[in-house]
Amino acid sequence: MNLGDPANKSLSFNVSGLVRLLLRLWFIGLIIWTGCGPKEDPELVRERQIVSQGIEILRSGTAVQRDSVIRTFYNLKHPEFFQNFLNDPDPNVRIGMVSAIGYHKDKSAAAALNSLLSQVDDYLLRETIIYAIGELCDTSSVPILIGFLKDTSVKRELRLGIPITLASFIKTEAAAQVEQAFAEILTEQGDDIELCSYVAVGILESLQPRNVELFREYLPILRQMAEKRKEEAGEDGIWTNLELTVQELEKYESPSS
Repeated sequence: MNLGDPANKSLSFNVSGLVRLLLRLWFIGLIIWTGCGPKEDPELVRERQIVSQGIEILRSGTAVQRDSVIRTFYNLKHPEFFQNFLNDPDPNVRIGMVSAIGYHKDKSAAAALNSLLSQVDDYLLRETIIYAIGELCDTSSVPILIGFLKDTSVKRELRLGIPITLASFIKTEAAAQVEQAFAEILTEQGDDIELCSYVAVGILESLQPRNVELFREYLPILRQMAEKRKEEAGEDGIWTNLELTVQELEKYESPSS
């Protein structure tokens, strides 16, 4: 064989290059096998495993076991894991994820919760989402909550819980939207005394010097509702909601009024 032949030189070069490539791959594999390469945060690995194991319990465990898992999620430091399971077909899994997101006040999940609230029909899941939205207090949720509050086709029990959640936004830039929504319910759906009584609670929770005058305009309506409820059902919880709000608003009246 003539080693000076160009074809033989090319073959020698290709073999040499292949050997170098194989050595590199062997070295990389050795690093990975011996654990000398970049390592993932052990806490991140541990919490991912906790979430994965918890998911299985949420799917097949008892109510007590599911509650225990959710409480375990409250102690984790990486709430970003929970968003990965918001579309799980099992409502128990989604409820657990939403509850954990709310506890951690993970604002990065606001858009996902807004979307989920509009997509699902399960009452308990929707209720959990609304609670979590109030904990996140991301103002992107306010128009959606107001829409649910005004929509008479939405399950009644769900609507009754919305005013107190909306009240949590009263110190944000969405305050005017919340105040306007409460005012519109009192004027447009005043025949629904029960709903208005929960709006009265929202007003009571939202009350501050800045908006007192706005809400005092609705004192005559609230007094009338309280009197009517007392006549029809006595001093029940609905009457109490209205009466406490009336009393609080009356404290702000000027001596000359």
